[in-house]
Amino acid sequence: MTPNGLLAGIDVGTTHVKVGFFDEWGGEAATVRRRTPSDLPALVKAVTDALGECAERAGRGPEAIGIAGMAETGVPLDVRGRPLTPLIWWNDPRGAEEIAGLKPDDAALYAATGRWADAKAPLAKWMWLGRHEPALLKAMRWWAGVPEAVAYALTGVLRSTATLAARTLAYDVRTGRYDPHLTAHAGIDPGRLPPVTGATEPVGGLNVDVNGVRRGVPVVIAGHDHAVGAWAAGVRRPGDVADSLGTAEALMVPAETAPDPRTGIALGVTADPSLDGARTVLVGGLPTSGAMLDWALRLVGGKGYGDLPGLLEEVRLPTGIVVEPYLRGRVAPAPDRERRAVLAGLDAAHGPGELLAAVVEGTCLHARWMLDELAAVAGAVPERLAVFGGQVRIPAWMRIKAAVSPVPVEIVRSGDAVCAGAALIAGRAGGSPADVPVLPLGRHPEDPALRAAYLPAYDTFRTRAAHSGNPSPEREHA
Repeated sequence: MTPNGLLAGIDVGTTHVKVGFFDEWGGEAATVRRRTPSDLPALVKAVTDALGECAERAGRGPEAIGIAGMAETGVPLDVRGRPLTPLIWWNDPRGAEEIAGLKPDDAALYAATGRWADAKAPLAKWMWLGRHEPALLKAMRWWAGVPEAVAYALTGVLRSTATLAARTLAYDVRTGRYDPHLTAHAGIDPGRLPPVTGATEPVGGLNVDVNGVRRGVPVVIAGHDHAVGAWAAGVRRPGDVADSLGTAEALMVPAETAPDPRTGIALGVTADPSLDGARTVLVGGLPTSGAMLDWALRLVGGKGYGDLPGLLEEVRLPTGIVVEPYLRGRVAPAPDRERRAVLAGLDAAHGPGELLAAVVEGTCLHARWMLDELAAVAGAVPERLAVFGGQVRIPAWMRIKAAVSPVPVEIVRSGDAVCAGAALIAGRAGGSPADVPVLPLGRHPEDPALRAAYLPAYDTFRTRAAHSGNPSPEREHA
């Protein structure tokens, strides 16, 4: 990389597309955010326009482009690479009936793929197409997940990477190949899926016109958003833990080996390949983390996160209220699809601030529970918790997170860790993932008195959450 050179990162999320230019250490030079369109041509235009806008703001173009994004969402492409449908989203209900009828050997499927059968997986969508739109499935020359499709539009080369391929439910994480027995359930073969390359291996050079960006700069598919953010936060070995905060929350715990399939299924955790392919990463999810706070804000008449400082300012912690933050069921570490939110200990003396703080407590206590269970399965003692995502900008959330955590909390100092991480990974194009710099982190101050005060709150939460209700045998994806 040349002196004063810049790197571009692209993060395609469910709600927003984020594009940013960064220096070689992740320092931000320019960023643009757009709503994520529902069709591929509009998505590609949003990306290229944002790249051009960043180049204009920064005064120069990037030396490499890295792409990260959501998994599962994708699009079928015809033989000329044109989309046959709008984007087929991860939360599209199509495929639920077909995947339920698959009736696989759960343990064998988990051992091969690191996950169980669920409707979010592209395999379920392909099965639905085979049943309801057979002509369309026949016309599908390629299936491309969103990051792969964007890279294809920029380079004319279709590739994937293991952290994305693993989310298809058709990729064997043990062999590093798509499994023809799994793709056969949808009536297709692995030849219709993007070849898998390493996270720092260039897909190709930019071959479309983008204002301010020269043709030929290398384009890299960095990988799945959670994996990219964790890697950029330095979470790369057992003992490190990453906490990705957003509408949903994902806890990532590196492990030397995959768990016993029965244990992984029972805990509702997936076993994903690490970004460098050297290890397994156990992933546990809380589907309603930020979403739980959004719900509570609406309940108390708040207009948005800007109202939080005033509402939380005078709240005494812990609140004494127990919140089980399950608006749409619980995934890990005790799967229960029918579980719903519970508030206990709320009385007339409590106001809006206490309710909001209790919701934050509930998400943090649940994340601590996931951490304890995942670390036990990984067989590694946690040493640090790197946190990134939207909630790091809420001081009360970070204060509670640090008090509840059994290990020091480090906050990634970047407006978008995934976008910056994709850029840093692209900056090592053709090299080793181990050489990707770690984004700047700041250790959150410790409050021993508050930590001690939360110990009984955690015991109460865990007892209630673990022993009340009747877990459902159905599983959700982390």
